Amino acid sequence: MTPERIATLVARWARLYTRRLPAPIAERRIEELGADVHDHIAHERAHGTGDRLIALGLLSRLVRGLPADVSWRGRHSPVARSVVRVALVTAAILLVPLVAMQLSGGVAWSPADFAVAAVLIGGAGLLQQLTARRVSDLTYRAAAGLALAAGFLLAWTALAVGVVREPDDPLNAMCAGVLAVGAVGAVLARGRPRGMARALLATALAQALAAAVALVASLAGGPTDRLGSVADVLGVNGLFVLLFAGSAWLFARAGRGSRAPVPAPHRSGHHDR
Repeated sequence: MTPERIATLVARWARLYTRRLPAPIAERRIEELGADVHDHIAHERAHGTGDRLIALGLLSRLVRGLPADVSWRGRHSPVARSVVRVALVTAAILLVPLVAMQLSGGVAWSPADFAVAAVLIGGAGLLQQLTARRVSDLTYRAAAGLALAAGFLLAWTALAVGVVREPDDPLNAMCAGVLAVGAVGAVLARGRPRGMARALLATALAQALAAAVALVASLAGGPTDRLGSVADVLGVNGLFVLLFAGSAWLFARAGRGSRAPVPAPHRSGHHDR
């Protein structure tokens, strides 16, 4: 075991944990570590330290520095920054009901409610960040953002207050079917704007069908507050139909003249600060 072999191991590790980072940042990190290792070897040899002890010292530094290297990678990785950003926003939003629970007895969220909300908010945020990183077309981004916002609000409304009557009303289960139509359509479209437009149009039609079923159920009920129930069904479901249809329209605009979303340019000019 020689210092040069350990230096090679350090260089390989540096290339490994800087993979897929912007080239200037990765190259600077590799050069800094290489220079540091070279100086370490030269300093120890100048003081008469044997090669074996120098190699052991370098190996010890490599092992002790692994957590710091992983942390450095996280700070410079766009994906890691996106995850942290979404996590912070999710936590900030969930603080609102948590604080409200301390101030008012009218707000009573269970741990399951917080878990579901965290999944909905975090999932929507991560999908939005993924779209923003992969696609540069602003119209496509707006369409995707509107679709995600509509899906999130639909799921939240169905679970929290109920799109139709109360949250435990069986008719609210239709919202899962509406979201499934959008999810399956998006998978089949493979992100292509025109395919996404058709998927969101199908989602809007599924929402309209769910509203029609709920409307029939409301009209078939007793006369008590029938008009108010019908107004609620039309108003809430109509809003979601408009949101999904608006997203479909934006996707259709983004798809004019292109078959696939334009990839976002590679940002190789970011510098480590």
